[in-house]
Amino acid sequence: MDLNFSWDFSTPEIYCLGALILIWIIEIIYQFYLFNRPFRVYQKEKNGKIEYTHPYPAVSVIVYAQNDAENLVKYLPKILNQAYPEFEVIVVNDDSTDDSKDILSVLETQYKNLYHTYVPEGSRNLSHKKLALTLGIKAARYDIVVFTNANCDPKSNEWLAAIARNFVPGIDIVLGYTAIERKEKEKLSFWYCSYDQLLFSIRYLSFALINRPYMGISSNMAYRKELFFKNKGFSKFLHLHYGDDDLFINEIATRTNTRIEVSEAGQMTATYQDNYDAWKELKLQYDFTSKYLHTAAKSIFGIAKFFDYAFDILFVCLWVEGIIHNWATAVLASILALSLFSIKVIVYRRAAKILRKPRLFFSLPLFSFIQPCILFQGNRFCNEKKEFHVAIIHKREGRKLQPSLLCMLSMQKKFILP
Repeated sequence: MDLNFSWDFSTPEIYCLGALILIWIIEIIYQFYLFNRPFRVYQKEKNGKIEYTHPYPAVSVIVYAQNDAENLVKYLPKILNQAYPEFEVIVVNDDSTDDSKDILSVLETQYKNLYHTYVPEGSRNLSHKKLALTLGIKAARYDIVVFTNANCDPKSNEWLAAIARNFVPGIDIVLGYTAIERKEKEKLSFWYCSYDQLLFSIRYLSFALINRPYMGISSNMAYRKELFFKNKGFSKFLHLHYGDDDLFINEIATRTNTRIEVSEAGQMTATYQDNYDAWKELKLQYDFTSKYLHTAAKSIFGIAKFFDYAFDILFVCLWVEGIIHNWATAVLASILALSLFSIKVIVYRRAAKILRKPRLFFSLPLFSFIQPCILFQGNRFCNEKKEFHVAIIHKREGRKLQPSLLCMLSMQKKFILP
């Protein structure tokens, strides 16, 4: 092999290098302008450059519970013992069959600010959670309602204060962050789940920080009760099993009425029996509702992924061409690739630090490469679940089911619908 090294590039090499440099510039803009936003706001909060409200407003915390007896014992006292001047906690028990009711009755005798209600047995609503949250909001005494789930653990007694401090004049919505609890001896799949969940969180948090909020997570968010009634609650999405958080926030959030809270004190940790199954179900849930979101985020992130692959393809082509004909081409392509990878690692690890995720390094290129394949499989399963939802609606309305929908209902054990 002729180890030729020359700065005299051929016309195709010049075009390919020019395209690679252009994509490199675009990728850098994506990383520092968009994906680095949560870290920047975290730094601003640490340096005292963000204005917060004082005194704290009275708030109502709504906790959704479904067969969460053990979680209520472990985590509900942490919410009830928050260092906050005036708040109430309303637990909405969604037709639980365990000891949740008895546990709540005992806790009510210990905490005067704890109340609980329940979803009536036999309710025919497609989404019990939407009904449960509606009951909780109607029962709330205060204008600001904070939402979480019974399986969520506030790591600090300052969690409620961290969320509520953002309700300065003009702010009606606060979006928080929830991490999945890492267990000992986790399977290798957890590393990819952490990577995917972090990217998912960075996206919706970053868009909110550039004044384009488009969704939130029901396990850690808050908004003013008047917004709920002004927008007629979840009426626009009653035909969907999901959407109580992302689709509703998509409807009520504006460029000026939303803030995010990413401080360590304001974060939640969700606990599940199986983290991989939980991640898969949550991902399918948000993939299912994403088609109903009104946002440019999907297009922008799709373009970003396109540039990722275009860069990889150009790099491989130039590197192979450089080894065969001109090593200078391979060297320049390698410098651009290594610099871009280093920047991506820095941005990712910054976000992982503040959002309490594993700080991956060499596995990042692998995860980035296999993600579209996993997304493709998820979309196929998501389409099957959509057909299953249609089958449920038709059955409840007494309408005649097509053979394909009858088959779908016969397989309903395959679909775990929260």
